[in-house]
Amino acid sequence: MSSRPTRYRRRRPPFLFLAFLAKDELDAIDGFVEFTREARISRKGRLERQAAGHAPDNDYLVHASAQLDGFAALSAEFAIIGLWRCVELSKATAIRTERAFARAAGILPAGIPRRVRCARSVDELRCLNNAIKHGRRVSGDLADFPRWRGKKGRKLGNLEGHYARLRSAADRYVRDLAGRLSRRTPL
Repeated sequence: MSSRPTRYRRRRPPFLFLAFLAKDELDAIDGFVEFTREARISRKGRLERQAAGHAPDNDYLVHASAQLDGFAALSAEFAIIGLWRCVELSKATAIRTERAFARAAGILPAGIPRRVRCARSVDELRCLNNAIKHGRRVSGDLADFPRWRGKKGRKLGNLEGHYARLRSAADRYVRDLAGRLSRRTPL
């Protein structure tokens, strides 16, 4: 009994597709960050034009400026939370998929590879996410990372710079995790 020739000899596990979906979510978060940045710049420009046009109420300008700073900090916190959510969901989906493939092949699942690029940065992202959710202060776990040493108990401040740094690390982590799981998953 001959089988029909197939176009592909070996099918790839869906981990690379999961990385593609994660990239799409990361791009959506970037869109949110860009949108909030543009809104902040537009509002700041309107305030400056108001101040230049006539004698402004200084209390109003101070209050509006403080609101803009608060908006920037809050949007960066939302971006960090979204970034961690994307990584966490991608990782959980990859683990479930790897377990399903292992079960189908009759072998034990190997779990998350020990060495994945940017794992330390993703761990920092996890700690930063927890610090945002639990008091907006640098926690003990977060203070163990070099950029946060000596800041335990302090307010987190504006996290826009940290988002930019951790965003690229999260992308590399998800892609590397997907690639490593794809290479070792039997089909």
